Amino acid sequence: MTEPVAAPKPSTVRRVHTSLQRQMARPGGRLIIEAESRANQALDEQRDHVFALLTANVDAIEALCATRPQDAPDQIYAFASAMVDMAGYLDVPTFFEAAFSLCEIADRMKNAGSWSWPSVEVHVRALRLTLAAQGQTSADSDRLLEGLRALTAHVPPAG
Repeated sequence: MTEPVAAPKPSTVRRVHTSLQRQMARPGGRLIIEAESRANQALDEQRDHVFALLTANVDAIEALCATRPQDAPDQIYAFASAMVDMAGYLDVPTFFEAAFSLCEIADRMKNAGSWSWPSVEVHVRALRLTLAAQGQTSADSDRLLEGLRALTAHVPPAG
């Protein structure tokens, strides 16, 4: 015969206070609106630098289009991917979408084994135009992005 198992004794709950809890309990700090304002100001201070980096990446892709080295597809994808990451910090929807489109078409062309330099060059020109407009959306940029989407649609997706 087996012996009954005793019910567990009620456990004692201890409150542990982390350093974050202690800091949050202290009076003071910043209002959310002030913190947001400071964050936006910090981004604005970096805006010109980020645009310079984006321009440098477009220049690098353009140089690859001119020299057409064997490893260009990988390099173009890497530059375009970096631009997508950088554009994510700024409010530049048109540039973001054009850079993302270049990533997409570069990936598709590489996987399909059908690299098209004119497709990349069109993306480079589109990226330059969107940089000139500070990456903002307009009727012209909407048509430009439609063209990039149509170009990408002609290359079958990987898989």
